[in-house]
Amino acid sequence: MNDKIPSFNYLLTDKRARVYLLWMLLVTIGFVLTHYIQTKQINGFWALLSVIGLGYMAWVMPLKESKMKLILAAWFFPILIGMTVSGLAFRVDSLSGLIGYLGAFWLVVMAFGYLFNGLVDAPSKFYWFAFGLNLVLGLLCFFIEPFNIAQYLIASIVSFWSMSYLWLFRSEYQ
Repeated sequence: MNDKIPSFNYLLTDKRARVYLLWMLLVTIGFVLTHYIQTKQINGFWALLSVIGLGYMAWVMPLKESKMKLILAAWFFPILIGMTVSGLAFRVDSLSGLIGYLGAFWLVVMAFGYLFNGLVDAPSKFYWFAFGLNLVLGLLCFFIEPFNIAQYLIASIVSFWSMSYLWLFRSEYQ
C-alpha cells in the first residue's frame, strides 16, 4: 500500500479525489444533521445529498469505460435500496422497528457499497478496510445500546474517516 499522501493540489484537482472529498463532506454533514433532526423529513435531505453525490460521480467519471459504470453501480444500487428501505420504514408497519436503527442500517449499506466498489476497482485493500470498519461499527450500533444512542455521530465519524482515508491514500491510483 502506498502510504504517501499526494500533494494538496492533486487532492483538490483530481477527479477521483474530488469525488471522495465531496462524499466525505456530504455524509459527514448528513449524519451530523440527522443526529439533531430525527424526523422522516430528513429522508428528503438525504435524497438530495445522494443525488448531488451520485450526479457528480456520473458527471466526472468517464462512463464509456465499463469499469467506471461498475463503480457507479456499486454505489447507486446500495444507495437506492437503502433510500427505499429508509423511506418505507416510516410507512410500512413491519419496517417501523428499523427507524431507531437507521444510522446503523446506513453504515451496513455503505459497507456493501465499499465491498462492491472493491470488487471492481483494484487495488481493493482500501475498500476492504472501509467495508470492515463500516460493517463492524454498524453492527455495534445495532446491538450495543450506548453505540445505538450515538449511531448518527458514529456514522458521521466512520463515514468521514472512511472517505478521508480513500481521499488521502486511494486518490492517486487510476
